[in-house]
Amino acid sequence: MENWQQLMTSGNQHFKEASWMDAQYCYQQAVAMIENQWSHQVSDRELLFAWVAGMHNLAHLNECQDKTEVALYYLKNAHQEVQSLSNNESVADEVRSCAFQSLSLTIPPLLEFAKRHPICDDCISALEQTAEQIGMKQTPLH
Repeated sequence: MENWQQLMTSGNQHFKEASWMDAQYCYQQAVAMIENQWSHQVSDRELLFAWVAGMHNLAHLNECQDKTEVALYYLKNAHQEVQSLSNNESVADEVRSCAFQSLSLTIPPLLEFAKRHPICDDCISALEQTAEQIGMKQTPLH
């Protein structure tokens, strides 16, 4: 049985070969494995970062196929989960801190996506406000 790292690597290879279905399968399986491990090891930073990477891989894969709504779903899901974790006072400070740091990984792809594909102004404003709160330098959207 492959581990999630091997599945991500296989997914990347399939992506390079434009074998979309195989890439999607590998990425989805990797994300599912990560989620399973993460449910038992919530404080594992590597799993959080890997999960975000897997979600971003799925977003990029779908965007390349002009499935922008699906791509946005994966980007938003990753961002919302990280944002929720960063605000969740019932989890350990270490987990919240890691999630807070991960916002710097989820906001830029959403803002870049918004440059290519229009999303609602309120969403953009909320992302820019969060970016400002965490001290990220912003690039103009227009």
